[in-house]
Amino acid sequence: MLDRKTRIGQERRVGVDELFFSCTDRKGVITAANSVFARLSAFPRDELMGAPHNLIRNPLMPGGAFKLMWDTLLGGKPFAAYVKNLAKDGFDYQVFATVTPMGSGFLSVRSSPRYEPLWNAALSLYGQTLPIEAEAKQNGANRSQTATAGLGALAGMLADAGFPSYDEFMYTALPAETQTRVALSARRTYRPEARGDIADILNNAVAMDELIGHLLGRLDALQHLAEALQAGSKQLGGTVATLAQVTQVALDASQRVAAHAPILVSTANAMTQVGAGTEHVVTPLPERLAQVRLGVMELRFRIALAQLHNDMVINFALENLDGFAPPEGFLYVPLLCYALADDVEAVSSGLEGAQQVLTDVGRHVESAGASLGQFQKFLSAWRIQVPKYGVSPQLGHLVGPIDERLHESHEELSSLRSLARACIDEARPFDRVPMEEILGRINAAARHLISDNYDHTQAVFNSMGLVMPRGVR
Repeated sequence: MLDRKTRIGQERRVGVDELFFSCTDRKGVITAANSVFARLSAFPRDELMGAPHNLIRNPLMPGGAFKLMWDTLLGGKPFAAYVKNLAKDGFDYQVFATVTPMGSGFLSVRSSPRYEPLWNAALSLYGQTLPIEAEAKQNGANRSQTATAGLGALAGMLADAGFPSYDEFMYTALPAETQTRVALSARRTYRPEARGDIADILNNAVAMDELIGHLLGRLDALQHLAEALQAGSKQLGGTVATLAQVTQVALDASQRVAAHAPILVSTANAMTQVGAGTEHVVTPLPERLAQVRLGVMELRFRIALAQLHNDMVINFALENLDGFAPPEGFLYVPLLCYALADDVEAVSSGLEGAQQVLTDVGRHVESAGASLGQFQKFLSAWRIQVPKYGVSPQLGHLVGPIDERLHESHEELSSLRSLARACIDEARPFDRVPMEEILGRINAAARHLISDNYDHTQAVFNSMGLVMPRGVR
């Protein structure tokens, strides 16, 4: 066999329907691996088991990317990234990798990268980061310091590319990769010839896929609404700020004629105070809605992760039916169900939180509307008082700009009300029971299939500090 380094740059393509599966303990030692992982990495499965996962690390990957991964995982959050790996026979192969913390270990499902805009961007950033890490190493930095330098460079380049954080990048990438992969898939899931437990696993996982797809559609709609609401709140904030500026000009001008029209000063002062109150209510909304938008992106990420985990269950069933995978694939179905249940819980609780925040935003929008209504009353009084006291030459020219800004504020506020109500409705909690029932049926079928190898499955759960689900005992 050739030395691995002599083939770097020669690529082995991963099929669109090929999914890698593996589990590791907290130290990164492989405790589970599927046949796709073994075949494409060119490592026999018995060599993978018990080996450190970094045995497939490619020197063309910057250390900063792995530091980012470990920082995220040890923070208890799932991680996703484009990764270039190195097979045992020296060939490169590229994957879109997801890693989920589970107990004290990690579950990973990897697929073929298919969303080219982000895939190509990631490879470009890695290529630009490598020389920075090489320079840091040459200047005496140790491995940790070199990775930190690489991570800093990656963060800066991501910001320049329009992603303020890596979270936002991966929250965008996973749904895009999932949707692109599904659109390109040639996988045939309808298998009328399937019988018994394998058929139960396949059919229930397909039913789960439909429920996940519906929920992902809801989250797509919610993200678009949240983005529109954030943009609208920024626009309203700008209009209200301009309204406050014009009103201050009216107050200053009113003070110049206060000697024979003092009521104009008190009316203009009241307008100024109400306008400032409206601005105080509206100004924080864009930042709060930016947090809502990022939260919804995270929910889309989690439900896309659930779809990937469920696709792995489907693949185990299909590979078994087609004779491409050994039966031990079913040993890992309970782990995937465990991850799926965690994904569903995260989305359910996240939607509840988003709805609470959006409801609060809705109250602020209504409060701003009430303030503008009060402002309009004072403006009407001020408009009447200007000609009454004979100061139209000094103040009349200010009526039009104030009216114009007030009209714009009302229109923008009306649009915000509609968007806020639509967001609140789209963020309503969903019924988790159908998904939980499906997971129970998948686990029950898996229990029958793994009965002869129950101890192995139990050992994998133990290595990750997990308790076997009741349906698998």
